[in-house]
Amino acid sequence: MIEIRKGKLSDTERIVELQVRMAQETEGLGLDKTVVSRGVRGVFQEPARGTYWVAEEKGKVLGVLLAIPEWSDWRNATVLWIHSLYVIPEARGQGVF
Repeated sequence: MIEIRKGKLSDTERIVELQVRMAQETEGLGLDKTVVSRGVRGVFQEPARGTYWVAEEKGKVLGVLLAIPEWSDWRNATVLWIHSLYVIPEARGQGVF
């Protein structure tokens, strides 16, 4: 069964790996892992920046997304943007997120 949970600082390495894979796969970008690692840690250090959500099954991380709060004048409320979402290829099409 797939579990969705809040990301933890201990997930940093796997989140970085998946973010780098996503950039390469979707945009052909080769990201600097050191920079991405600092960025991921920055979310954990300042929770107002966003929340990582991790999908895992039997201890294996299948995917990750970053939800970022943003003020909406249209709604007069804070909304959540899915900033980045990545599911490993072998888990796609299985309703991970």
